[in-house]
Amino acid sequence: MEMASKTMNETPAFTNREIHNAEDVDLDQTKPKLYPKGWRLHALTAGLCLSMLLSTLETTIVSTSLVSIVNDLQGFSQAGWVVTAYFLTYTGFLVIYAKLSDIFGTKLLILCAVTLFAVFSIACGVCNTMLQLIIFRAIQGIGGSGIYSLVTVMTPLMVPPAKYPTYVAIISSVFAISSVLGPLLGGAISDHTTWRWVFWLNGPGGALALVLLTISIPFSFPYPGPARFFSTLVSEKAWKRVDYLGAFASLAASILLVFALEQAGVEYPWKSAPIIVSFVLSGIFWIVFVVWERGLSLKNSVCEPMFPWSLACNRFVLGLLLNAFLTGFPFMSAIITIPQRFQVVNGTTAVDAGIRMLPLLLCSPIATILASLLLSKLRLAPLYVLLAGCSLQTLGVGLFSSLDSSDLNVPAFQYGYQVIMGCGFGLNLSTVLMMVPLVVKQRDMPVTMGAATQIRVLGGTIGLAICSALLSNHVASQISFLTPDQQAALLQSSQNIRRLPLELQVRIRQVYATGYNQQMRVMLYFCIASLVSLSFLVEWPPRRLQTTEDGEIAAPRK
Repeated sequence: MEMASKTMNETPAFTNREIHNAEDVDLDQTKPKLYPKGWRLHALTAGLCLSMLLSTLETTIVSTSLVSIVNDLQGFSQAGWVVTAYFLTYTGFLVIYAKLSDIFGTKLLILCAVTLFAVFSIACGVCNTMLQLIIFRAIQGIGGSGIYSLVTVMTPLMVPPAKYPTYVAIISSVFAISSVLGPLLGGAISDHTTWRWVFWLNGPGGALALVLLTISIPFSFPYPGPARFFSTLVSEKAWKRVDYLGAFASLAASILLVFALEQAGVEYPWKSAPIIVSFVLSGIFWIVFVVWERGLSLKNSVCEPMFPWSLACNRFVLGLLLNAFLTGFPFMSAIITIPQRFQVVNGTTAVDAGIRMLPLLLCSPIATILASLLLSKLRLAPLYVLLAGCSLQTLGVGLFSSLDSSDLNVPAFQYGYQVIMGCGFGLNLSTVLMMVPLVVKQRDMPVTMGAATQIRVLGGTIGLAICSALLSNHVASQISFLTPDQQAALLQSSQNIRRLPLELQVRIRQVYATGYNQQMRVMLYFCIASLVSLSFLVEWPPRRLQTTEDGEIAAPRK
């Protein structure tokens, strides 16, 4: 320990082993942060929110524009890949961006991500073939992934800890709003102009975000000092710190898993060779990733592991990641399936369905603000807030699963169920991020934030895949009273319900209502599991947000 301390005082270059063995010295916490203030803080907040809005919109905005895109580019058989291509890279690069930002600087990485996203959004808008669009969507997803990951990483670095919960609430609200705004905006664009504006709108939006981010933060962010732009890019030491094998293994494992979940039951049957091989290869790459990261963490090497083994051995980190995964499942599923239920079962328009989702959408950001007040002002333990959030989301999802499938009207009390769900999701999703500084040191925050974000997205992707499979199987098994042609048309698109006779429409909508209830019951099981996952975080006394005299979060207990 004496040798490690001596080395730390003499030179800023450390090996991975030296850094992680110096348990009593947190290098980053000894550096005073330079927080942006005044107009710079407002510009940075606006730039991050705008970037996040554009990135998350692209995960849903294309869904209501697919018909127009396919008809124009004449590629019906490849339609699913327009959505899947974005999700593959969007999910795979989240942790990679978080770790690289720790090496090359957050400003450099987020400017690259926004530029990549904006440029290839415009490229998507000028495509003339489906193959071009799919390729450009994949590259666009790399930029969108960087935006989502780095906004999450930068939020705790841009303001003092006392204000951190408030800004987490702001960022979380943007994500919740964009999830429903995407389909509505996509439908409006397709109805009133060309589908190409679905992508072109990211051009001016991305340019504005670039300007706001460029003028608001220095390249040395979050610490004062000289810019680390070109010097970092050409630094041999910086490139030696990159864990190439770990990045490749995590990327391959994530992409293969998302591909299998997105395409199973859609492009390929669940028992088909492509799906089975994808699941197997994903599992192999996850094993390679875990083994490699453990070995690299124990080596005396300059190369830094993508996910330090010390975090994998931390029960609080594992608890937060598990809770994020289990909450991501019902959150994403509810946001996507409830509007679908309004349209398919209750016969509303897409715009009307979005309006009927307002109780959940408004309560979620309100709950994130409430969580920030409870943690920062009242110093309530995050564990208690997580318990309240998990309990509320479990109650809300459970009540929603009990809706009468024979009633095709929209019952007024289901809005109350949405309120309960929205409050639960808002408390949970924001508190997980707010608790990260309490369980890891400053040097591990970027990768922990990135991991929490990626595993939440993975949870949501798995949830959507399971819910889609449940609904498809249920409908296919319950529509034997239709003719073969009617069955084929219905399984191709639920919009074909309106082409059936009125009596058959009522029966089919009741079938779908039962299927959506089954989806909610599966979400309920994951909500219960999220409650159980909080056992990893139990301790006495529970951790609370505490700051030092200079306003920083106190180092987590060992």
